[in-house]
Amino acid sequence: MQFAVGQNIVHPSHGAGTVIDVQNQELVEGFRRYYVIRFDGKRLTVHVPFRRTDEVGLRKVMSRSKCQDVLDTLRKLPKPLPSNFKERRKLIENLIHSGQPTKIAEAVRELNWRGEEKRLNTADSDLLAQGREMLIQEMALATGADPMEIRQRIDRALEASVQAKLAEQNRGVEH
Repeated sequence: MQFAVGQNIVHPSHGAGTVIDVQNQELVEGFRRYYVIRFDGKRLTVHVPFRRTDEVGLRKVMSRSKCQDVLDTLRKLPKPLPSNFKERRKLIENLIHSGQPTKIAEAVRELNWRGEEKRLNTADSDLLAQGREMLIQEMALATGADPMEIRQRIDRALEASVQAKLAEQNRGVEH
């Protein structure tokens, strides 16, 4: 996939960024072309070889309609996470680093619910914050909305998920 200087893109590990340059670098085996991508929220710049964009998972920013899919995913009932720390962490990291917005939303929803049930450990808290920030940044780019507005939309969707789960639990107690 080709990207242009100034284009907003998404890197599966770093989130939303902007292609700020295309560079040729001379290596032993010849010249290689690289996308230079800046991630403003992290004060990070990454060089990705042209030939590895698919392998790395670089993609265009999600569409506006995909933003609605993300919010719908956040509103759904959370699924239980493994109680084993290593299993849980691997599952959540795989979802967050998948580069797929709805999978990131699943990880955020599940960790958010886990935080409602019990205190999150530091690793889970960090993964929750990372996933939320990835969604906020990409959805802001996709919609042109202010990141604070996106944060509020995400918070409302997560609150709806928590309320639905609590209602489900209360129905189970009543029967």
